[in-house]
Amino acid sequence: MKRTRFLRAAAALLTIMILLCPLLAAGAENAAAGTEKATEETEKPTAAPTHTPSELQAMGILTVGAKGDEVTRLQQRLKDLGYLSGKVDGQYGGGTKRAVISFQRRNGLQTDGVAGETTLAKLYTEDAVAAPENSEPVDVLAGSVPMLVNNDHPVDEYFVPADLVELRDILDKKLVKIKYKKTRGVRTAVEALEKMFEAAKEDKIKNWQVSAGYRTWDDQVKMLNAKISSYRKKNKDWSSSKARRAALKSVAEAGCSEHHLGLAFDLNVPGAKTFSSTKQYKWLKEHCWDYGFIIRYTKEKQEITGFNPEAWHIRYVGEEHAQYMKEHDLCLEEYIQGIEDGTIKVPSKTESTDEDLDEGTGDAAGDEAEAEENEEEAAPEEEPEEAADEEEEI
Repeated sequence: MKRTRFLRAAAALLTIMILLCPLLAAGAENAAAGTEKATEETEKPTAAPTHTPSELQAMGILTVGAKGDEVTRLQQRLKDLGYLSGKVDGQYGGGTKRAVISFQRRNGLQTDGVAGETTLAKLYTEDAVAAPENSEPVDVLAGSVPMLVNNDHPVDEYFVPADLVELRDILDKKLVKIKYKKTRGVRTAVEALEKMFEAAKEDKIKNWQVSAGYRTWDDQVKMLNAKISSYRKKNKDWSSSKARRAALKSVAEAGCSEHHLGLAFDLNVPGAKTFSSTKQYKWLKEHCWDYGFIIRYTKEKQEITGFNPEAWHIRYVGEEHAQYMKEHDLCLEEYIQGIEDGTIKVPSKTESTDEDLDEGTGDAAGDEAEAEENEEEAAPEEEPEEAADEEEEI
């Protein structure tokens, strides 16, 4: 009897387990799915709450749009430390934001242009690092080795090259078009540019345009931000960090661009879709070395330079350096590394005599006379100011 009851109870328990198994399995799947979903949700960036400048100010955070005594005190402190050049007016605008960014960068803080708790705490301490005083312009051609600026060798935001001139004061508008009137460069490099364009004209290669030269720190910041914004508009699902990574392949961080040296120029042909397909580029690739220029970023050296190839970006390094790099197929990083480790001997400069200089002056005078005779022929074609350029340049 007992044995019969036991068997019945065991059979009933087995039946219950058989019925419950599918439910338990489904529950486990649902739980796992719920966990995965929760994980995905936690991994997604949480949108920052939106606050007005006055609301942030009430929380002790000063940003663009804030105003009042707290901003006045902030501006005065930034001015005392040498970061703010504008007036102290109690209005947190673009100038104040740039001053805050400069302070943050020099003091090892997050550079967001927002004066929050950490920034304000550092700002009002005695050990706050001030801006450098009387930053002198740098002679970028003084050394025997070309100056290297890239992601690993940046200049600071106070760096300014010596002997900057406006291109339009040296380059004849009949010889080359300057896209932006105030474009500047170091005099020696601009004069080399003039010689190169004159030589190109002799070979009947004309219609050049210079679209970029020297850039300030702020210029580079604006350029990078514009590129990031462009990527985000085209790719709505991209995060800010992804857009920034993409932008940095063609636009350098502020401080890491050769344009800060005043020795780099971006060339193009008004109206041309791609510079690399023009006869001007073909001539440049063959002859720029003779005038001290290199094509800085090529496809073959992309892994070394860290930037996408740019057919239009040339850099002045001096004739002896440029010709050595061409003959040995070296980019600037390889060339300088070779000099530093002793495998490359620095080429010696050819000394010019007074006689050579006089002859050069005579040649220039002859060229000017010829330019006057062929004024109509030498004039570049007129193009709208917004002629198409290639990708944003480094």
